[in-house]
Amino acid sequence: MRKITVLLSFLFCVQVLTAQQTVVLENFRCYNLNTPVLNHLSNNAIRKSVALQLNKVLLEIHKSPLADTNNIKVEEVDFNYVVPAIAPNFKDNDTSKLHLYIDFIEADPVYFFRNTQYDSPDTTLPKRVQTVFTMRVALFNASKTLVAAETLNLMVSIAETPGMGTLYRGGIRFTDLAVLPKTFIELLRVGFSIALQPGNDMESIEVKVQPAYYADNYIAPAVKNKDRSYVSNKKGIYAYRFANNTEMIRSSEPVYEEIKIKGKKAEKYPDDITAAIKASNNYSASDYVFLRQEWRDIIRDKNYLIKLTTQINPQQIPNNTELLFTNFLFGNFHYLLQEKDTIAVFSILKDVTEKNNKVFPDLIYNGFDSASIFKLPLPVNRSQDVWVEYSYVINGSAAGMPFHIKCSGITNTIKEIFLGDRLVCIAQGKFIPEKFVVFDASLSAELLNRLFMIGFNHFLE
Repeated sequence: MRKITVLLSFLFCVQVLTAQQTVVLENFRCYNLNTPVLNHLSNNAIRKSVALQLNKVLLEIHKSPLADTNNIKVEEVDFNYVVPAIAPNFKDNDTSKLHLYIDFIEADPVYFFRNTQYDSPDTTLPKRVQTVFTMRVALFNASKTLVAAETLNLMVSIAETPGMGTLYRGGIRFTDLAVLPKTFIELLRVGFSIALQPGNDMESIEVKVQPAYYADNYIAPAVKNKDRSYVSNKKGIYAYRFANNTEMIRSSEPVYEEIKIKGKKAEKYPDDITAAIKASNNYSASDYVFLRQEWRDIIRDKNYLIKLTTQINPQQIPNNTELLFTNFLFGNFHYLLQEKDTIAVFSILKDVTEKNNKVFPDLIYNGFDSASIFKLPLPVNRSQDVWVEYSYVINGSAAGMPFHIKCSGITNTIKEIFLGDRLVCIAQGKFIPEKFVVFDASLSAELLNRLFMIGFNHFLE
């Protein structure tokens, strides 16, 4: 049985099948529901680059050049649980030519790992892999005799990247290999290099690729040429270096506490919360809940509690059940507590449009180098730029200092943090910070940790 190889090490051995033969690419079949891949393969310049990479691999391995390096013809295969086997259907009997067939078929990683036997010691592999492409290659001589045939599974996971911003099409996942053309071409080159290697014993490999980001006018200019700080996550402890010191914070699981403000079991609450609840729309039919999440600043040995107030209104039940607890009570009824002391109060607004900030849906890049920008075909009836809609805007005060946290990006994955009107930090991540850029050297680590606790709390779905 061939083994799955996770760590890649390429050795290009030169082996010759037939001297002085050229290779005709008869067919390149592609199946997926993948808009980025189909966009890339419909681009003449990208197809030519793919052909040049294939030619390079064929010369290195077989000493046989590709007959046509100007283009490749791509056949989009209709959905079928069983893709038909490759069958030679060429009519050219010229013995100086070999005939190549390639399949590039996307598979759901859930079903792939369920139906595939693999003997990798890395038990975390299935959790990392976002999508799988099966590459099949078959090489025939003029008499339609099979010269070489291989199948290789390219298991795509996400590489660590300094990129920041709004992920192109939500990032890499099954049916959306949202990457730049250069990254896509390199993925194919890796596949060609292994699948066309005689005697190859690799059945599957993990390929880490960087996702693409949309260009914009508010995140990209701010973080350009700025150093990124990276956050590690080990057993729920988030650690990073800041001001030459190690910082560590930890969050607990979210919990829900019913607010008993009606009926015989009603409890006493602060007058301002009680008044706000009773003034809310559809008060009599609604339920009210405190959302609670504990945090800890490990270095300073301090415990914190995020406490948010939310309404569950039966007239406004969202279709997405994950948003059930995001109907936050209007006003400053959300808190950060240290032990029993309230150290920050804030409001939470949802779906706030910012017309000064724009994302450009036809421009993608690697999230850190503007020289990598690639122009996509603009969707029909789509303007050249889109106003940013913030999932949440948090406005509050901590120790008399006003702060604002603006949450944008796909599924609330970018946090712009302001003190007063000064942008002091941009962080990437949804429920935990993954990387960030700090713009104010006077910002203290303790205050930054507190702002992270507010902006990355688990209830901001």
